[in-house]
Amino acid sequence: MKEKFVMKYKVAYATGSRADYGIVRKYLGYLNNDDNIQLDILVTGSLLEKQYGSSYEIIEEDNFHMACQIPLQLDSSKNSLIIKSMSIALEKFGEYFENNRYDLLIILGDRYEMLSVAIAAAMNKIPILHIHGGEITLGNYDEFIRHSITKMAHYHFTSTEEYRHRVIQLGEEPRNVFNIGAMGSENCKTIDMSNVSEDLKSLANKKYFVVLFHPETLTNKEPIEQVKEINKAITCYINEYQFIFIGSNADTGSDKLRLEIKKYVQENENALYYENLHPDAYHYLVKHSLCLIGNSSSGIIEVPTLGAYTINIGDRQKGRVRGESVIDVECKASLISEKILEIINNESKDEFENPYYLDESSKKAYSYTVNILKRNYIIKEFYDISTGKK
Repeated sequence: MKEKFVMKYKVAYATGSRADYGIVRKYLGYLNNDDNIQLDILVTGSLLEKQYGSSYEIIEEDNFHMACQIPLQLDSSKNSLIIKSMSIALEKFGEYFENNRYDLLIILGDRYEMLSVAIAAAMNKIPILHIHGGEITLGNYDEFIRHSITKMAHYHFTSTEEYRHRVIQLGEEPRNVFNIGAMGSENCKTIDMSNVSEDLKSLANKKYFVVLFHPETLTNKEPIEQVKEINKAITCYINEYQFIFIGSNADTGSDKLRLEIKKYVQENENALYYENLHPDAYHYLVKHSLCLIGNSSSGIIEVPTLGAYTINIGDRQKGRVRGESVIDVECKASLISEKILEIINNESKDEFENPYYLDESSKKAYSYTVNILKRNYIIKEFYDISTGKK
């Protein structure tokens, strides 16, 4: 008897940063272990750039197939160079998708390089599944990039019900929009200690803060001036507590921001700097800290699950849903210093409610993806919420 031939679905996940890859590792594992799915990882952005830690090796360690590596000559010193990187991504991914067909392309979030990837895929009639759409971040160009990718995507995984309704408000068919919670929040529940270095483990019995700050790109605030305010606030406590800085992303102005932070670390014995950390190592570090200081989305979405407070600085995350463990503050040294003192005076670890957490987010994402793959590609129509009709 002849063995029945089963067609494999070709699925790709495009990744450009440590952050988006770390969020979906478990979900990708489910896809990769499905005998009916061929999973390719398309690597670009800061994952391939030496100045941002060149951390693409983690994908190899996770035993995923890297189908392509497309470097973008990243230079974050000014917008014109960011746009140049976007043009390289558009050209190279346009060529790649012309020669490599996929049944589904998965994109997470709102990075500028992912906008180029989405355009290239949409022009080649490759259906897109977008993760983390519908969110608001008024201080960054991620805001309009995220909504733009939503309009090119056929399917959507949102992290809250509020965000699901917003994606539908943008004209997306309700049956194609799924609230699965935030996979990054679920990831915090399990930390593989084999991915945590001994130097980080040695910090667990010490009192320290983690600092992770990115540029605001839609406000008139200079990133370097904001970092100086943070450093000034930290200096009040630098002799008694350690401060662990994590490298910024590749947004406009991050090059100067990074140099200012490294200078501060060199001048202060109780300050440490890590350009990149494995997702498990980052979660371990924050879990055992007194608090995360900065403006990373992880402080809003993931850190509450780790049982740590977040001092969220400035406007980068303005508009996001947040839990009570997130403490918002203007980027002024005196105000940041006050919030740090509040944390010091309340060192007890609490169980925080996280509006982004749902049980088994990654497994739900996998299940929905399998069902999506069984559908035929169709041209999208605008869903009008006033009539409920396409």
